[in-house]
Amino acid sequence: MNRLQKQIGITAVLILALLFAGAASATVVLNFDQLNQNGEYVNDYYNGGCGGSYAGNAVTCGGPNYGIVWSNNTLAGGAPDGPWGNTANEPSLPNVIDFTSGTSAFMNVAAGFTTGFSFYYSSPYYTGSIDVYDGQNGTGTVLASLVLPQTAANCDGFAENYSCWAPIGVAFSGTAQSVSFGGTFIGDVGYIVFDDVTLGSDTPGGPPVGVPEPADLAMFGLGLLLVGLFAGLRRRYN
Repeated sequence: MNRLQKQIGITAVLILALLFAGAASATVVLNFDQLNQNGEYVNDYYNGGCGGSYAGNAVTCGGPNYGIVWSNNTLAGGAPDGPWGNTANEPSLPNVIDFTSGTSAFMNVAAGFTTGFSFYYSSPYYTGSIDVYDGQNGTGTVLASLVLPQTAANCDGFAENYSCWAPIGVAFSGTAQSVSFGGTFIGDVGYIVFDDVTLGSDTPGGPPVGVPEPADLAMFGLGLLLVGLFAGLRRRYN
């Protein structure tokens, strides 16, 4: 193998590493809007699989394969005909999520995510909380925590109590593999709803202001690498 072939091989490996790093840490936004508006458990939908039936409603399959699995008490739905009839003014229509049992629900991300975590929520009656862990199902080290204060009710002229949405997020170091969502549950009803759950950013729906996407940084680095490579080749082989 001559020097040119070696240099091209090394460049190819670096290109793949840069592209993989950008893809692995890119921002992911879950808006739940592709699921059944009349109610569907999220389950494996964001793992390339299927949601779960709620009250006999149809199930949606073939969601984006982000490697994200939700605990089986996480229910997506819309208003006014869906399970969250007292919800309005959603950041993205038509669906939000709530939890149907227990005192918490989990989002597991097998490959992990970095940088930050954020979302919109509405909770006019009680406070809530989230904890970000470096292990699945709320295990390992807590990387970040947020207390979710009560929100107002009946915003922007809407009569529905869950119509005031607060954006909130947190940056952290390390690689997270799960998030625990805490709230108040009475019977089979949770008293907090979420939308636009965002992985990889402390700003719901996108990267922080002034910070480029990791994929953009990767491509910038790739451009510098190629410039250096071809400049070197010109000097050696001209």
